[in-house]
Amino acid sequence: MNRLFCFLSSSFALLLTATSIQAQIPPEVRTFQEAAGDRSVLYRGKQANRTTFPANGHLYWETPEYVVGEIVFDDKCYGDVSLNIDAYAQCALARLSRGQVSVALPAERVSSLTFDGRRFVTVISDPAGVLPDGFFEVLGTGPEQVYKHVVKHLSSSTVNVNGKAIGYYDENYNTNLTRYFSISTSYYFRDRDGHFTRFRTKGQLLRKFPDRRREIRRSLRAQGIDSFDVGFDAYCLAILNEAAR
Repeated sequence: MNRLFCFLSSSFALLLTATSIQAQIPPEVRTFQEAAGDRSVLYRGKQANRTTFPANGHLYWETPEYVVGEIVFDDKCYGDVSLNIDAYAQCALARLSRGQVSVALPAERVSSLTFDGRRFVTVISDPAGVLPDGFFEVLGTGPEQVYKHVVKHLSSSTVNVNGKAIGYYDENYNTNLTRYFSISTSYYFRDRDGHFTRFRTKGQLLRKFPDRRREIRRSLRAQGIDSFDVGFDAYCLAILNEAAR
């Protein structure tokens, strides 16, 4: 009789615990997960961070807008997912196309993301110790590539720091706000053997191709692509495309 009582008590306690946990899930998140159907595993992470305070800039990789694409999460590919990247927390953000609730997916469980014609991969504990942990945009599709890493930092200042000090110029910068997101961007060259080296200038990337450096520069100039007139990412991609020919 005592054993039966203990069993029933334990079962009732487990039921109460499960009910309590279920009750802790906000209704909008539960609806969000149910709407995901067979992709619900993807949406069972924690709810994404929201900045509830005013600040200059934002925590996203490039823009707060979500773009439909595909993500490889826990080695399984999910398509038709609205995606973004939190460059402050270094996590992927997933949202149902018709929903507003976003879920944060840790970098260690995400292999890659593809959206808006761009590809992103994650690196965790680089054996060579060259690459930091987090997300990287992959520039180029040939044997040599460039990995771009973006990190956002939340800081505060009572003076106007808009511009080079925070890594970008914001035309909507509000001088009445003390908090702001700064951006730190770094670039890494991946050679044919898969080895990475960091570079900081367009010229340093050109020097990664010593036998073809002049040829590549002449070809780019003939196409009207000048290092002084083209953005950093675009020039890196142009170099890689020429090198792959």
